[in-house]
Amino acid sequence: MTTRRTTSEENNASIANISRTRRARLVAEFEGELGIDYKARATAAEAERRWQIRKTFIVWTVALIFFTIACPKLWIMGQDVDRPFSDLNPIDNLFGEE
Repeated sequence: MTTRRTTSEENNASIANISRTRRARLVAEFEGELGIDYKARATAAEAERRWQIRKTFIVWTVALIFFTIACPKLWIMGQDVDRPFSDLNPIDNLFGEE
């Protein structure tokens, strides 16, 4: 005699085997019954992705501007020193001896 699978296993297997298009259609229908507007949700998600891209662009632009300003200034400061790092002496600076 064969053993029969339980209905929950059948449901899980049937859900796993449906196509993505059919699954998307079922989800949209279910969300419509609940009053969820999936088009508005998709639009909000797209707007969030765009905002993330804009923020990333702004941050990188500001970082590059600081970098382009700082590099020449550091180069000029380095040219004015006789010996590199001669003004940095942590032992004397910690104890106040100069």
